[in-house]
Amino acid sequence: MRFNVLIADISLKDFKDFNQFIKDKLDDINISFSSNSDEILFNIENSNLVLLSTSIDNHNEIIEKCNDLGIYVILLANELPSGGSALKEMDILIKPLNYEEILSKFEHYTRVFKKDSFLQTEHELSSSVIKNINNPLFITDGFNAIFTNNHFNKLTGCENESEVNQKYDVISDAFEIEETSTVTKENKDWLKYCDEKGTKVCIINDNNEKKFFSIQRINLTHNNTSIILLTDISHEIKYKNDLDNLLYTDNLTKLPNRARLIEQLQSNKDLSLESISILDINSFKEINDFFGHRIGDSILKGVGELIHKNIENYPTLSLYKFPADTYCVTNTNLEQDKFLEIIRDIVDSVYKKVFHFDQYEIDVKLTCGISFSNKNNKLITADIALQSAKKDHKDYLVFYDELDKFQEYENNMLWTKKLKAAFTNDKIEVFFQPLINNHTMKVDKYECLVRLIDEEDKVISPFFFLDISKKSNQYTKLTKIVIEKSFKRFENLPFEFSVNISYEDIEEPGFLDFIKEMMQKYKVGNRVVFEILEDENVKNYSFLISFIDEIKALGCKVAIDDFGSGYSNFEHLLKMNVDYLKIDASLIKNIATDENSYKITKTIIEFAKSLNLQTIAEFVENEKIFDIIKDLGADFSQGYYFSAPISKPDLYEFPGDTNE
Repeated sequence: MRFNVLIADISLKDFKDFNQFIKDKLDDINISFSSNSDEILFNIENSNLVLLSTSIDNHNEIIEKCNDLGIYVILLANELPSGGSALKEMDILIKPLNYEEILSKFEHYTRVFKKDSFLQTEHELSSSVIKNINNPLFITDGFNAIFTNNHFNKLTGCENESEVNQKYDVISDAFEIEETSTVTKENKDWLKYCDEKGTKVCIINDNNEKKFFSIQRINLTHNNTSIILLTDISHEIKYKNDLDNLLYTDNLTKLPNRARLIEQLQSNKDLSLESISILDINSFKEINDFFGHRIGDSILKGVGELIHKNIENYPTLSLYKFPADTYCVTNTNLEQDKFLEIIRDIVDSVYKKVFHFDQYEIDVKLTCGISFSNKNNKLITADIALQSAKKDHKDYLVFYDELDKFQEYENNMLWTKKLKAAFTNDKIEVFFQPLINNHTMKVDKYECLVRLIDEEDKVISPFFFLDISKKSNQYTKLTKIVIEKSFKRFENLPFEFSVNISYEDIEEPGFLDFIKEMMQKYKVGNRVVFEILEDENVKNYSFLISFIDEIKALGCKVAIDDFGSGYSNFEHLLKMNVDYLKIDASLIKNIATDENSYKITKTIIEFAKSLNLQTIAEFVENEKIFDIIKDLGADFSQGYYFSAPISKPDLYEFPGDTNE
C-alpha cells in the first residue's frame, strides 16, 4: 500500500534533492510536486498527505477540501500564525525546511495512515459481517450500545441504539436474572464472562416473553469495543425445563420427587442432611381399590398439603413426594428432638383430619421411618425404619447407627474370592447385545457387556460381582479387560460397538493412556463408542468434559447412559460433546403403561434432536414398546424383543418375533 504525498508550494527549489533523500529512507512512498492551485485541487483526491504552503493563494480552500476528504495536512509557513488564527491549531513546519524534520513527519503520518487503513478495513469487514447476520447483534463498550442491528432492535422493542440506551441505563440491564442465565444485570463486569463457553443470558422481548440466548463476543481493536452476537437457545431451555419438570416433579402433587432430592444431593456437595423421615399412608391400596383412583389421587394431594402446612415455617425442612403413597421430609439444620416433634405433629394432624368426598368420610393414618444415621445412607436407613415400624404396628421408628443391619461380610468375601479366581483363570468374558436401527431394522451396533464364568461354567451377571469389584479396587481392571477383548473382537467386523466406562475409570491414573494404547493396537477408533454413566459419582465435570474431548479427538464417539434416570444434568450435557443419549430403561419399560414415562421419553427425544444427538432406547422388551418408541422418533432400539446378550456378535438384522 503506497503512501502518496503532494508538496504544494510556489517555490520548489527547497525540494530539489528532497525526493531522492526520502526514497533512500522510506519504502512505499510516492511524492509529487505542484505550485498551481487549480492543479492542486484537481489532484488532491489521490493524496494521503499534503504539505501546503501558506503562500498558495487559495490554501484555505485546499485545507477545507482536505478535511472533507480525510487527507492529512502539514502547513509550510515562514512564521507561526498569529494568536487568533485557526491555522495555529494545525501541524506546521517553519521555513527554511529541515529534511530530517520532514522525514520524521512522513514516518509519523505513514504510521497513522496504516493504522487508519487497518481500522477502516476492519470497520468495512465488521459492517459486511453484521449486514449478513440474521441473529440479534450489538456493538458495545460494556456500558452503552454503540450499534444495534434490526434483529436486536426488534427483540428489545426499540427503533435504534439511541432508544436502546434510553431503555437501559447500561446495556447489561437487558439481561434478566434467571436461574439458567450465567450473565445477568447484576454482573457489572459482564463482558469478561462472554469469553467463556456456554455463557447464557435471558432477555424479555417486546411481547413480554422470556427469550434465552448464548453469547459470542468478538473483540474489536479500537476503542475497547466488542461485537456481541446472540444465538437463540430458547427451544433448548424449554426442552430442558420440560424435562426438568417431568423428571423432578411429581405429576399429581407438583411436589419435587425422589429424583430431585438425589439430584440436589449429587450437584451440591455442601448439602448435608441431618435427618430424613419417610412417611407412608397406611392401607392406601385398599382406599384406592374401594373408592377409586379419583378419590385416591385427592387423598394423596390432601396429605401432601397437610404435611407442607406443618413444615412451611421451617426453612431448613423440605418436602418431597416419593413414588406411590410415600412422602419424604428432609432436615438440614434442626436438632433431633425438634425434628421428631414436627414428624409426630404431622402424623397427628393427618390422623385427626377427615377427608370428605361425595358422601364418603375417609380417615387416613401415616407410618414413618426416621433416620439420624451418620454412617449409612439416610434414605435407605429411613426406609428400613419405616418397614420396621409397619411390622411392629408403630406410628414411627427411628434408625440409629447402632441398629445398623448392613452386615454382608460373608457374602462380600465369597464374591471377592470368585472374582479373584476369574481374573486368574481368564474367566472374565464379554457378551454382546445388538442395537437395531429403527429405520432399516438392521443391526448397526453392539453393546459389550461383562460376564463372569464361574467354576461350574455358569454365566454370571455383573449384578453379583460389580459392586464387589468396586469395594476391592478391581473395577477398572474389569473395564480394561472388557475394552481389550471388545477391541479385539470388533477389529475386523463392520459394526459400531460400545463399551461402558464409569467416572471411577476416567479418573484412574493411566486410563486414558490405556485407551490410546488399545486404539493404536487394534485400529477401531472410528467405530468404538464409550458409554458414560452420569451418576452421583461425578465429582468434577470439567475433568469429565476434558476426557470426552480427548477421546473424541481420537475418533471415538460418546454416549450418555441411563439418560433420564434422575442424575442427568442438562446444563452439563449442553457443554459435553456427545453423540448419543441412551434413554433410561426404567422409562422405556413403563412407556406403554405410564403416562409420565411416555411424556419424559418424548421430551428427551425432542430435546436430543434439537441438539443433533441420536437416541437409543434400551429395555425394549416387546413389540408394543418398540412401536411406541419408534413412533416417537428414537433412532435405535436395544432389548430382549430383538435379542438377549449373545456370546458372538453375528446378528446382522432383526431375526423376527423373538417370542415365538
